[in-house]
Amino acid sequence: MHFSEITTIILVIALVVVLFKDYIRAAFAFLITAFLFLILQIIKPEEFLAGLANKQIMVIFLLIGLTAGIQRNIGTGFFFRLFSQKLGPGAFRIRMMVLVSSLSAVLNNTPVVAFMIPYVKEWSAVNNYPASKFLIPLSYSTILGGMITVIGTSTNLVLNGLISQYDLPILGFADFLFLGLLVTVLGVIYLGFFSHYLLPDREENKSEVIQHLNEYVVETYLPEGSKMAGKTVKEAGLRNLKEIFLAEISRDGQEISPVSPKEVLRAGDKLFFTGNTKAILTLIQEENGLTLPEESHVTQNAFFQLTEAVVPASSSLIGEKVKNSDFRKRYQASIISIHRNGEIIKGNIGETRLQAGDLLLMLTGKNSLQSDQPKDLIIITLQGEIQPDRKRGKKVPSLLAIVILILGIVGVMDLFMAAFTGIIILYVFKVLNLATLRKSVDLDLLLILVSSLAIGTALKNSGAANLLAEGILWLTNGSGAMISLVVLFVLTLLLTSLITNAAAVSIMFPLALEIGTQLGLPLTPFFVTIAFAASGDFMTPIGYQTNLMVMGPGSYKFKDYFKVGLPLTVLYTATVLLFVRWFYGIS
Repeated sequence: MHFSEITTIILVIALVVVLFKDYIRAAFAFLITAFLFLILQIIKPEEFLAGLANKQIMVIFLLIGLTAGIQRNIGTGFFFRLFSQKLGPGAFRIRMMVLVSSLSAVLNNTPVVAFMIPYVKEWSAVNNYPASKFLIPLSYSTILGGMITVIGTSTNLVLNGLISQYDLPILGFADFLFLGLLVTVLGVIYLGFFSHYLLPDREENKSEVIQHLNEYVVETYLPEGSKMAGKTVKEAGLRNLKEIFLAEISRDGQEISPVSPKEVLRAGDKLFFTGNTKAILTLIQEENGLTLPEESHVTQNAFFQLTEAVVPASSSLIGEKVKNSDFRKRYQASIISIHRNGEIIKGNIGETRLQAGDLLLMLTGKNSLQSDQPKDLIIITLQGEIQPDRKRGKKVPSLLAIVILILGIVGVMDLFMAAFTGIIILYVFKVLNLATLRKSVDLDLLLILVSSLAIGTALKNSGAANLLAEGILWLTNGSGAMISLVVLFVLTLLLTSLITNAAAVSIMFPLALEIGTQLGLPLTPFFVTIAFAASGDFMTPIGYQTNLMVMGPGSYKFKDYFKVGLPLTVLYTATVLLFVRWFYGIS
């Protein structure tokens, strides 16, 4: 075993551990690993930079921009017409899963889930059903639907990017369509029948907080003659308080939120503080001009606009303390509680380091947190009443873009040109603009994808992939190619349960290439196997972003994913492996 092989394996294992433990942001972990491979001369600078010119990687970003435009163009009333309030929970779940799995076949699935969460929660609330019965099926059905086409999930495009680097035939329409449809239909049937019984019946976080609002928010009053009257918030010493912050002021029926440090206080103002309620009471006892009102309005929720948001895996907030993130200025909102793994985080909110999947309950102004792309925060509370858009022809640009995209998927035209043409159509019809496209470019995702390709190259260049492949073949010696495919699938599945799916497919690609080459068999079934395995994360919330996105809104715990996901994983695994064996004639 050579030094380069040992070093490469150690660095890849270290990357997996760092990603699993979430020590640093994923983008930096990938970038540092790729940089170390450059320093050790396992890869060349041009091999690292090749990812920036990789056609499949560029397609991912074109599709993200295209999805943003289509999402905006489709509107909102469309979904409420589909989700009638007369539907029962079973019919609603099936209709929802069929819709989102179909959308995920032609659109990037992360924005589809971000767009759908508020509608699912709204329907659940109106019909008095817990959202926890529907949100994991929402995530799982988008994952399944994403496997119907090469563009449904970035995993497939990353894999094609790796394949194209070796001038091999990339996976096409037929490699995904039939197997993707099969696993989607079986998965939807399973979730439709069993998820109601396997998923928990939990109260929504927002409802829970509203019922106990006095535990999170304290209302105070500025009486006539108060020392603070006529002073700004900063002059009154209410700006940088320890363990608490001034979230909102109610004045003559108007709400001021977030509160500027230059805001001048007036007698009669109602001041709402959040944080450590004991610290708020201590502040009042200092006789600085604040008093408790005789009749509190907090429990009536009269002055608040409560908004929920999820921290996605791509957020720049991950790892930052709330107090250091300048949250109120950046997002025009004040956090009053944070939910993680189905539980409310205790202690000082300002000292809390945010993590991917955290659910934030915030006080916001009426025009706060309007965002075109779910990058730093995904808003999951519907703002105002949703009305159907009856303007004729409004959706024509999106329909044209989708038709062009389908032509690219089935191979009638080049996929890159199809996605590019779709964006031009939306731009010409003024559905998209340069600002929206600029917002859709996720630098973290770009770093992860480019570095992933470089890490895959490092495994190949160093001989580590060959070494690991020989180990797998030695373990399965004389058992046939099918056993090697089973081992490859299981290893990829375990890896994607711990780290991101893009990372899992990048690490496993060189092994699939080496095993197929050494067995002297066509490589396509090996690539299809790792593609489906890398997207098969149903047992944990870690490996797939959509699973993390629904964790907070559904008040889910880690065990909930395992409980409903284990049978689905067994069904999915058996279906994929049996189909690959039959379709590609593997013995």
